[in-house]
Amino acid sequence: MMRAGIRGGLRKLARLTTVLVAVAALGACDMDEILKVELPGQVLETDLNDPEVADLLVRSAISALECGWSMYSGGASHHSDEYMNASGNAWWRNMGWRQLEANDQRLSTGECNTAYSMYAPLHTARFQASDVYRRLSTPEFAEVPDLQSHLATLRALGGYALVGLGEGFCEMTVPDEEGVPGPLLTPTQTLQRAETRFGEAITLAQASGNDDALNMALVGRARVRLVLEDWPGVIADASQVPDGYLKVATRGGESSRRYNFNYNSVNSEVQNAHGTITSTFHDLTIDPVDGRPTQAQVGGVPDPRVNVFNLGLFGHNEVTPLWHHDKYTSRSSPMPIASYKEAQLFLAEAYARTDEGQLALDIINDRRDELGLPEVTYVDVNDEDEMMALVIEERRRDLFVEGGHRMNDMLRFEGTIHEIPWLGEPGSIHPDGVDSVGGAYGDVTCFPLPTVERIGNPNISGTG
Repeated sequence: MMRAGIRGGLRKLARLTTVLVAVAALGACDMDEILKVELPGQVLETDLNDPEVADLLVRSAISALECGWSMYSGGASHHSDEYMNASGNAWWRNMGWRQLEANDQRLSTGECNTAYSMYAPLHTARFQASDVYRRLSTPEFAEVPDLQSHLATLRALGGYALVGLGEGFCEMTVPDEEGVPGPLLTPTQTLQRAETRFGEAITLAQASGNDDALNMALVGRARVRLVLEDWPGVIADASQVPDGYLKVATRGGESSRRYNFNYNSVNSEVQNAHGTITSTFHDLTIDPVDGRPTQAQVGGVPDPRVNVFNLGLFGHNEVTPLWHHDKYTSRSSPMPIASYKEAQLFLAEAYARTDEGQLALDIINDRRDELGLPEVTYVDVNDEDEMMALVIEERRRDLFVEGGHRMNDMLRFEGTIHEIPWLGEPGSIHPDGVDSVGGAYGDVTCFPLPTVERIGNPNISGTG
């Protein structure tokens, strides 16, 4: 690493020396002319309209979505009941204690190198997917190889950016035309836009043979339709996803922009972690007799979907014991975006909601068989509430710290028989509103629309 740094410094010095020699040689030349010289690394708007950079543009849009998704996945887990605060830092405390405010700088304008700054990264991903799609749809790019396949990928990426913005935030604004402030949208309206994007991706992917974009969009649209309670639509999409399909956001340790923030903020062993896994996810077991989900059951079968352990470390606040899991083991661990596993759970819920409880149970037991876990035999498949309680618990375990699913469930089941208490609420591990170090919980559930967006957008300023 040191040698690489020295070599990089020497290269920079060589370039600087070359520039200085060139300037000296110009002597008495007009300095205004010198300053007009374009920097070699400068990218002009016109450069982006070159068909030769089509692949690069698409890869840039992929990178933006991967970054935004990492932020959303980590932030949603930290805000839900999966993680609890272990930090002395105000930003992480606000997230863990549900005290996040609309004027928090990280929430509104923080970039991809700052943990959980999801608003700007998700909008950046949405914009890049839309902007690159627009460019590739112009006549200049008509002869680009695999053009329709690229367009399918871009629409799928844009759909997932809208999923994060629609599921996680209380309100949203998305422009009808890029560069023009958009209207104030409800979560439902934002997710409807995501559904449209996924539909376009599916059509383009089917026409171009892009199976990856097709499956990514099918999972995405099924996910959106689950929130919109379009059960036939969920079944139609999720049932097409092939066994074993997995789309991930690649991560890396080379820069903070590339970190897996689920690992870096909570599961890290290379720095003081800012959160820890809540006790409701410790020692999860399955009853060996009837397959009932249990916790710390004597004689119970350990559930490998949530493998939690303690290494004797303490959090950033130096008092909270840290519990780690094995889903993300480094800053480079990839993060799931779309998978067959979640598509099957979407199907199970849709079947449970449409009087097809046996089909839902078959899906759950197939997954149990795959994991070597006891099958479920205790439920009445004709009791929708009982089946839904099972589906929610299976989602809790199978989708642990993946893609914001737990926070999404906590939001969509609020006020129902299946309501999941937020930390600090009655029924949670901190029912009196105070955590184990005396921190008081706020009342934030969904993420607030940032203040800078509200006051800077003439369509919504003064609202809220």
